[in-house]
Amino acid sequence: MKNTMIEIKNLSKEYGKFKAVSDASITINQGDIYGLIGKNGAGKTTIFKMMLGLSHASSGSISIMNSSNDAELRKNRQKIGFFIGSNFFSYLNAHDNIEYYRRMKGVEDTKETDRVLKIVGLYGEKKPFKSYSMGMKQRLGIANALLGNPDIVILDEPINGLDPQGIVEIRQLIKKLNKEMNKTLVISSHILSELDLVATRFAIIDRGIILKELDRADLANEEGSVVIIKTNNLEKTVTILKDATQIENISIQDDKIIINQDNINTASLSKYIVESGLELIEIYAQHNSLEDFYFNLTGGQNNA
Repeated sequence: MKNTMIEIKNLSKEYGKFKAVSDASITINQGDIYGLIGKNGAGKTTIFKMMLGLSHASSGSISIMNSSNDAELRKNRQKIGFFIGSNFFSYLNAHDNIEYYRRMKGVEDTKETDRVLKIVGLYGEKKPFKSYSMGMKQRLGIANALLGNPDIVILDEPINGLDPQGIVEIRQLIKKLNKEMNKTLVISSHILSELDLVATRFAIIDRGIILKELDRADLANEEGSVVIIKTNNLEKTVTILKDATQIENISIQDDKIIINQDNINTASLSKYIVESGLELIEIYAQHNSLEDFYFNLTGGQNNA
């Protein structure tokens, strides 16, 4: 049984008549890489600010590492490191920027600055912050979040604006923090393909409402798969398959047949289509992604 690190129950945040977050409930367990998924303005950063005590909830409750009262909550918030944007001095190098924040945060260990810079690969970097690539800036922000060796690390849009190389570097760093350093990570992103590669648990938020919370095993079951078929006569193929099989969810889209049903034996279908006198051009199973699941759940479009 994993320990619960953060538990949010029925959390809401209102600004006048506008509800930024509405009745949200999520559970983050020790060792999770927890992906909070939603488009810009969905409420992700608002939830983070309430977790950190930077914004007061209108209603609901937050418990961090089983805190049961306000005093314990304030104490346990000190065990959270957070990256919400990178606010550094443009003329200072990596060491001097992190050293400033070490002192600001009251971290007494003078070796801490070098420790976190080594973790993110910026130890010994002499250039000023203003000359950094976006990936370097993001990694310095994560180094700041790691000061004091927190148990929980919150990363708000850590790959936003990065080139492919920068994305790979952050992905590797996230996995290192989780596997080698036993950090529980909470990551928000609207780049779903990347969260699909790293996260172990997910919550999908839309317009301030948590639509679904699930782990990777649940997601695999939810995602399902589709079978794509191309023949020389699509209409005849659909008619034959409907008459001779128990396949129900079958349709023609553009120049192909789509079967949206799990546990389809493509080998058997191939044999049946050919034996029916049709020319089979192509048949393959395509696994639906986290992105597909998200857009199906929110009713959005993949190009939105």
